[in-house]
Amino acid sequence: MNLRNYTIRTLLKVTAFVVIFTLLVFTLIFLSQQRNSQRQREALLSLEHLYQQNISLKQIKDNFIYRDTRSEQLYKFGYSNSTIKHDSLIRICKENLKQIGNQYSYDQLDLIGQQLSTYNKKFYGVKELVQKRGFKDFGLEGELRAKIHAVESTVEQYKDYRLKSHMLMLRRHEKDYIIRKDMAYLDKFNNELQQTLAYLNPNSPTNLKTITLLNEYGKLFNDYVNLDKEIGDENSGALKELNKISEELATRINEARADLTKKINTSANRVYLNMLALIVIVSLLTLYIITKVGKHITKNLKLIQKVLGKMGKGEIPEPIKVHGKDEISGIELSINDLTTALRNTRDFAIQVGNGNFYSEVNVFGNTGELGTKLLEMRKKLLEVAREREKNLHENEQRNWLNESLAKTSDILRIKYEGVTELCFQFIRFVVQRTDALQGGVFLTKENDNGKIIELIATYALDRRKYINKTLDIHEGLPGACIFEKDIIFITDIPKDYTHITTGLGHSNPSCILLAPLVTDMNEVLGCIEIASFKIFDRVQQEFIKKACISLASAIKFNEMINLNEQIISEMKQKNHELQANEEELRQNMEELKTIREDMERREEELTREIQELKKILNGHEGIELVPKTIIRPLTN
Repeated sequence: MNLRNYTIRTLLKVTAFVVIFTLLVFTLIFLSQQRNSQRQREALLSLEHLYQQNISLKQIKDNFIYRDTRSEQLYKFGYSNSTIKHDSLIRICKENLKQIGNQYSYDQLDLIGQQLSTYNKKFYGVKELVQKRGFKDFGLEGELRAKIHAVESTVEQYKDYRLKSHMLMLRRHEKDYIIRKDMAYLDKFNNELQQTLAYLNPNSPTNLKTITLLNEYGKLFNDYVNLDKEIGDENSGALKELNKISEELATRINEARADLTKKINTSANRVYLNMLALIVIVSLLTLYIITKVGKHITKNLKLIQKVLGKMGKGEIPEPIKVHGKDEISGIELSINDLTTALRNTRDFAIQVGNGNFYSEVNVFGNTGELGTKLLEMRKKLLEVAREREKNLHENEQRNWLNESLAKTSDILRIKYEGVTELCFQFIRFVVQRTDALQGGVFLTKENDNGKIIELIATYALDRRKYINKTLDIHEGLPGACIFEKDIIFITDIPKDYTHITTGLGHSNPSCILLAPLVTDMNEVLGCIEIASFKIFDRVQQEFIKKACISLASAIKFNEMINLNEQIISEMKQKNHELQANEEELRQNMEELKTIREDMERREEELTREIQELKKILNGHEGIELVPKTIIRPLTN
């Protein structure tokens, strides 16, 4: 493997990584073994608990037999304190056994679980037998008491003291057996029962009932004894089986404890051996890598020292062949750069001596004191020519801007038929002047729903376009331009915003510029939108902005002219109406004057007639030819 392909830093990193990785692997192994050992210790502790719980189960069984069997709670409710403790402890044992199975793999754990279930089943079998046997007034013992009480009630009717003596002996043998559990009392009881039956005459109808009750009493007592045999004690019956299962369970738990203890000791020895192996392997690996890297560095440094010795003597050596990508290769590349820079300095000095000031300079990457000074010298020779070109370009842009604005003013001074024609001529000139492809003029208008933006003039590809389009006052880019009252210049155009159609197909423009139409009174009338394949430069944007101001002023001026003409027309129309009204009024006055003269003439005629009538009346006194009621109205 060629170590020159790797940097020293990489080699050290790899060394550290290998060492750390090895340590990490062994540490993980160690931790895994430790965790396994810890789990085994926990399992061993759980087995200890299980062993103690087995002893507790045996104690609970003894308490049940010798205490709870004489408690009425067991027979009334079907459970006692010992059965409750037994159930709780069995559940804890099963959970403990399950936890041990998760921590420790042992074949006998299933057998322990089965024996635990068998013990639980046998315990409940004993419990059922005890409940069946009963106590006092419960179970078989209760039936036995009831039966003997029935027999005694019958015997009381005979007044036979011998029979009563037999009954007392039967009760005595019964009590002795129940207290001492001695089978000799069973034989005594049966013998005494036979003697009592023999004493009674079976042919007597009165004794027949007593004999029947005595036989049933004897049968119940023998059943009671058989249940006792089935329940048994420490040496017989179900209790003996319970003790045997408990002992087997304890034996298997002890075997599991011994096996687990052996595994824990073996695991601990394995951990110590792994730690020792880890120390030896890591030490050897580290020593090998450090030796290999040290040899590699020393060998290459001696070669670099030889080349630098030649340069110290004023020689320009040949470039060193670089065979790798490490730090030493980087030093070799730096030495090659140094020799190249010295060689370029020599060549540049020769060119300057020959008067060639336009030759390229690349000395030390044009950095450092020598490289910077040489570069400054070359820059100063080119500054004058570049400044002249810059001034010429700025003058051309300024002249273009002034000429464009002057032509715009000439177009706007012409009187057109309406604002639409004015806007079309304006947008056509702007599109052509800026080498754009298409453009449109939007103006704000009022309608029933409020303000809207209407496209009133469009121009594209050297021809007029008739497009009807209206937008809400705040809709789209035109609405934003009108609201902001400033230029919007976009170069990142969405694909579905607009496109330009040519004979070769469809294409999106490279940029879109929107400029507001703002008057000198800061009143916005609309905006223009121009699309082009070429990006508008700063001068073109300034031209469009100023031209839009001129267009806004022209539109406003035309609106004022149209408004004045409209006002003059309205005033003329109102003047004509006033003259017509005046003529009509004059005619009405003349008619009124004629009517008044006619009325005055009529009044004079009436007055004259009245005077004549008065004269007639005065000449004929006492004769009333005309009633006063007629003359008075005429006078009025």
